[in-house]
Amino acid sequence: MDEGSRRKTLGFGSARIVAALIVACSTLSGCLGPGAVQTTRMRYNQVVRNTNDEQLLINLVRLRYADSPVFIDLPNITSQFEIAGGASYPGKAGSQTAFGVAGLTGRDTPTLSYHPREGREIAKSLLTPMSADLFSVVNAGADVEQLCLLTINDINDVSNAPHATILVPKSADDNSLFLRGVQLLSQLRDREGTELGVGTFEESQTASDSIPTSKLDASDILAAARDAYVFRGQPNGESRLFKREKELVLRVRPAFVNSPEMLEIARIFHLRPGLSRYRIRSELTEEANRQLPNPLGDETLYLNMRSIMHTMMFMSKGVCVPEEHIVSGVAPTTLGPDGQPFDWTQITAGNFLVHVQKHRPHHSEVAVPYRGYWFYIPENDVNSRASLSILELLFALQESDGKSVAPLLTLPLGGG
Repeated sequence: MDEGSRRKTLGFGSARIVAALIVACSTLSGCLGPGAVQTTRMRYNQVVRNTNDEQLLINLVRLRYADSPVFIDLPNITSQFEIAGGASYPGKAGSQTAFGVAGLTGRDTPTLSYHPREGREIAKSLLTPMSADLFSVVNAGADVEQLCLLTINDINDVSNAPHATILVPKSADDNSLFLRGVQLLSQLRDREGTELGVGTFEESQTASDSIPTSKLDASDILAAARDAYVFRGQPNGESRLFKREKELVLRVRPAFVNSPEMLEIARIFHLRPGLSRYRIRSELTEEANRQLPNPLGDETLYLNMRSIMHTMMFMSKGVCVPEEHIVSGVAPTTLGPDGQPFDWTQITAGNFLVHVQKHRPHHSEVAVPYRGYWFYIPENDVNSRASLSILELLFALQESDGKSVAPLLTLPLGGG
């Protein structure tokens, strides 16, 4: 084969090699999308979860020191995956190999949007009292004892340490009777003796004057039902309109109606014993304000609900503080009946406790540095971890529906 023929053959082979390398690079770039999701999605998921827990914990610690909480949302993470590839055949003269050189580079460039909560938005989320309807989350797995302890100031005037919801309490408080009652409720639920559901009730107050029953027709009855009202006949041949409402109820299974636990719950919370169903209502409702104490016991659990801020201030009492911060007055202290600093952690004992030490802890679920110390929840403290999760869920439920404020800080980050 002469020199010209060999050059033609070599050129044809080089083109085939370069084409093959380009195809290989294209194939790899096509696989990058799924591969990028595989390698990055769970990393982002884990980091967001960890930083959410850290933000909640640091704000609870701040409140324990009577410092201001600060919340910064991360509403958007936009990640772009870029790939650049190339291939070359160095030729006969300068080649280090006979197969050419191919290059493929990729990078992840996330854009993070931060949104500090402030003004009316944060006030609405933090200061609006929660509704008794939130107890539907019990059916989603929340613990009755923890939910009651964190969110309720009192049930039928049985108090749950309301002074603990004050930023700097002036006097000590107690919730032993309240805690006993909710512990019994939790035990009955664990034994499937009770359940939370939705029931329909009629208001005792009429919503209309008397109407001759003969003047009512089917369209009137249907229109009333559509608006959650019902006509009830009276002895004098007339009818009155009553409001029907769907409310949360505590149902007691027949075998537990007169159980020792249920009878003690009735005694603690001033309920009428022996009933199979009790209404659950907020103390802020009009009917609660009209209701007079019943000497035979009530059929309703009236809940004085806290706001998220009150819940957080209550939980902050479960934060341990260093002795030097108590002595120096850096951390607010309350004197107990004995004249000594009152240990507020006994209010949340068994449900929420934040430890403190000088050096970064090992085997912690979440840990944050503050004022020269580390505050943390051990990874084996399941109850404290669950309480933090409940707080995060409640916060999400209380958030305003629409956010008209755009992200205030957007950071593009380069990454490899």
